[in-house]
Amino acid sequence: MIIGVDAGALSITDDRLKVGVYRVVVNLLIELGKQDKKNTYRLYSFRPLERGILQLFGSGMTNVVLPQIGWFRLWLPLELRRNPVDVFLGLSQSLPSFAKYSIGFVYDVGFLHFPQAYPGSYDSLKKQTAALVKRSDHIMTISHATAQDLVEFYGVGKNKLTICYPGVSKQFTAFGNKYKSPRPYFLFVGALKRGKNIPTLLEAFAKFVSTSKHPYDLYLVGGNYWLDPAINEVICRLSLQSRVQLLGVVSDEQLASLYRGATALVMPSLWEGFCLPVVEAMASGCPVIVSVAGALPEIIGDAGIIVEPKNINGFANAMKMITTYTSVRKTLVHKGKKRARMFSWAQMAKKALEFMNDV
Repeated sequence: MIIGVDAGALSITDDRLKVGVYRVVVNLLIELGKQDKKNTYRLYSFRPLERGILQLFGSGMTNVVLPQIGWFRLWLPLELRRNPVDVFLGLSQSLPSFAKYSIGFVYDVGFLHFPQAYPGSYDSLKKQTAALVKRSDHIMTISHATAQDLVEFYGVGKNKLTICYPGVSKQFTAFGNKYKSPRPYFLFVGALKRGKNIPTLLEAFAKFVSTSKHPYDLYLVGGNYWLDPAINEVICRLSLQSRVQLLGVVSDEQLASLYRGATALVMPSLWEGFCLPVVEAMASGCPVIVSVAGALPEIIGDAGIIVEPKNINGFANAMKMITTYTSVRKTLVHKGKKRARMFSWAQMAKKALEFMNDV
């Protein structure tokens, strides 16, 4: 069987964009390469894939590079018409025409819940996701929350949906170096965009700091490609310049050490289809405080503290609880490590492969 793959997400060169979909695509293809020795894969991209990444995928996967201008709407459909594949995987939440049997991947539809958080991209996201739903013979998604959104917003039948949880990369474990910081710190990990609701986190952190007996810092880790302009405004207004550090993009090894050293990871997102940083943190022995948004309650179960997205006092109180009660933090660390074992890239690949072979 020949399997075509939209590997456009792997064509990007800006490290700030190598998050979310990029990480899912890389890890899924690595595992498929390990498990599938029968089928061949054609990875379509608009730039040659990095040699190191392509080697990780194994010998059964080849890179087909098409012109960048008109790549998705012209060249990819034309290539699929000239050289058909048996199954096509739309790994970037979009599907081209002329795919023989298409499996579309949908990660979240947060843009439908909070259009104001997607300036400049709402229309394109809405259009390409609607096209994917229409063209897909089957849809794979990464949480029950996103599956329910597809049922409610797009009328997708439940028999057309398969849920495959993403996994946790091997770097994220409780064993290893901890980040050495002059002061204890809370951590946020993710793109610094509007949908992550970082201004609420900053307000809550300022309230927590004002009542804490000990000094704490807040580290924001992630790319600023879609930078929420309110972040710097709130930092200045609350005079948090000496307490909040923007660390930018870091390696997985650095990120793992930051998780291990953090007092807690705080994710106040307006919506999440899954949220890789949360499971990475739990696997690394870092307690998590999250918003009751999208899939976050589903992912953490009882292994974290859940707060309404805009509840500043709620997040501040959760931070105080973590720092005041040692027993609470220890319990969350224990439950988090256990919970993180639910999520495996190998299991995600196995489920996807089983479905493709059934097809």
